[in-house]
Amino acid sequence: MKKKLPLVAIIGRQNVGKSTLFNAIIGKRHAIVDSHPGLTRDVILQEIVIGEQAFLLSDTPGLDVVPHDELSQKILTITHNQIASSSAIILLLENPAPEPFDFELVNLVRKSNIPAIIAVNKMDKDEDYQNLTNFYEMGIGEILPLSALSKKNISLLLEKLTSLLPKKSSPNNEPDIRISIVGRPNSGKSTLLNAFAGYERVVVSEIPGTTRDAIDEDIRFHGKNIRFIDTAGMRRKRNIDNPLEYYSIARTINAIKRSDVVIHLVDATVGLTENDKKISDEILKWRKCPIIAINKWDAIEKNDKTFEQFKEKIRFKFYRATDFSIISISAKEKLRIHKLLETALAIYEKSQMHIQTSELNRAIERAFKKHRHPVIGNTVKIYYATQTATSPPKFRLFTNDPKTLKRKDLIRFVEKVFKETFDLTGLPIFFEIEGRSTK
Repeated sequence: MKKKLPLVAIIGRQNVGKSTLFNAIIGKRHAIVDSHPGLTRDVILQEIVIGEQAFLLSDTPGLDVVPHDELSQKILTITHNQIASSSAIILLLENPAPEPFDFELVNLVRKSNIPAIIAVNKMDKDEDYQNLTNFYEMGIGEILPLSALSKKNISLLLEKLTSLLPKKSSPNNEPDIRISIVGRPNSGKSTLLNAFAGYERVVVSEIPGTTRDAIDEDIRFHGKNIRFIDTAGMRRKRNIDNPLEYYSIARTINAIKRSDVVIHLVDATVGLTENDKKISDEILKWRKCPIIAINKWDAIEKNDKTFEQFKEKIRFKFYRATDFSIISISAKEKLRIHKLLETALAIYEKSQMHIQTSELNRAIERAFKKHRHPVIGNTVKIYYATQTATSPPKFRLFTNDPKTLKRKDLIRFVEKVFKETFDLTGLPIFFEIEGRSTK
């Protein structure tokens, strides 16, 4: 977690507009917003820089969650821990009048001795300001009226907020690598993020769909600043009947897009499913470097051949898995999670490699003489190649017969040659095929 920056927590009841305010402050839709109560279940963090002042802003679940089950209790525990770690608090109330639970929140803020701003949201019309007397009756000294939806008084809120924070805070450096954690519901994504973080950063539950937002967490490992992104479980679109799940899936896809490496968790007790193949296709669609982590490895019976047999089953069901690193782990028992991180760093470093065009073409010429193919080099000729992108590597090939070279079997052959020649094992590589006259 980013320890050096002061933390500001937005707290309040469910559905008072905390996530809308969070999005208004950061200037983009990051937290999911909906009229459904209890939508936010995890603490969401975003670094904010205002002038020379930097801080972490957190969107928290509603504190009026009734602790009737284990999930609710975990949500409340994590939220209260977040408040206790805060340098300042924004307590958000809702027009037109305080609810009974708001009095408990005001007392919570007073007892915390943490500097706080008490704001009343949904003050969209001039006549709404008459309702402020309802809130002053709570014994509050100063109240800030605002509208998170129309961004009214947001600049004033930030001005007051920065005056409460410790000075000389500077923004953290950008992460060296971004790693998202994706998979089906209940594959262990949040458990893995907590294992990496070293504490209960996000709520873990057997209830599918517990995680709804994409959750960021920064750690330092082997001298690198790593930003992890925990995501909602992805199901097949035809099985989704809840609009909130569509929001979650959109956040997951966005998390994949802003990642350098994607850890795809596969449940060892279930195996690779059709949904897992769809998830891997989504990773490759956005041209990201994947690692398949077979989670819950502690929960299955095994011998010295089990892992290799499991990998072969995955590769049989999904031929592209041959291109990926596959590691067995247990997020719950923290089994091989260091190896998983080391592999992610190694893959990212390898993906950054750029091969000089002259070196690339000399190596290709030697490689195709060594790896003979009845079509490539005879009917289909590759005249020239150049690398056009990194992370993952992308090459442009100039040929006399673009249509034939685009055949799946020929591209797979070229991929194999490139991976062996340039040590690109574990990476997906992509090709652009262009025609070129023999003249």
